[in-house]
Amino acid sequence: MEEKFRLSDLYNIFYARHYAYDILRRFFVEEPSKEYLKPFIQKNMINLFPFKEDSEGIREGIKEIKSYLAIHDVVNIDKHYEELHWDYTRMFVGPFELPTPPWESSYVRKDRLLFQGTTMNVRSYYDKYGIIVSDYNIEADDHIGLELDFIYHLNERCLKIMEQNDGKGLKPLIQDQQRFINDHLLKFVPKFSRSVIKEANTSFYVGFAKVLHHYLQIDSKVLNELKNIKTI
Repeated sequence: MEEKFRLSDLYNIFYARHYAYDILRRFFVEEPSKEYLKPFIQKNMINLFPFKEDSEGIREGIKEIKSYLAIHDVVNIDKHYEELHWDYTRMFVGPFELPTPPWESSYVRKDRLLFQGTTMNVRSYYDKYGIIVSDYNIEADDHIGLELDFIYHLNERCLKIMEQNDGKGLKPLIQDQQRFINDHLLKFVPKFSRSVIKEANTSFYVGFAKVLHHYLQIDSKVLNELKNIKTI
């Protein structure tokens, strides 16, 4: 059965997703930068995160992030910034054994090997939309940050369609996003998030792990409602 949505309502949904996935991808794809942290903090961007009113988990995550930033000036005090930067590096980059590896394969494969079936399946999604990982065959395609970035880019395509005031072409984009979230992100993010919550030295990343997990669950439900859309 097709659901009917006004174009204006769809635009608002896609804009909210653009906002959410841009924040998530930036903080999980690489170490946090002062260039992004400055506007993120000054504009209190985390407080505007979508669906916080509907999710206790998102609210808890936001509270953790705000509590950390309230007592750590990560933009102006080098010690505070280096602490946050190291928390990301230690968990997701190295040089030591990673307590929270950022790759889907590490959670869904018994051998935890990269560039095998799981990575290649993710790559097939990227290939379909002409997206090539910048460190091709060096960074595995199933890195959490890259998977979030992929959803961000597909949602951008949805926004471009909406800006043309035309709902045609949305269905396959929505369906592929929901399929990717369910078959990949939600297959490992619950374990990944629990690991980050356990291992993080900063409540900043504890909070983002909670926001990530609970937002993906809500977004999957939103896409499920949209996948048979009929605009009016």
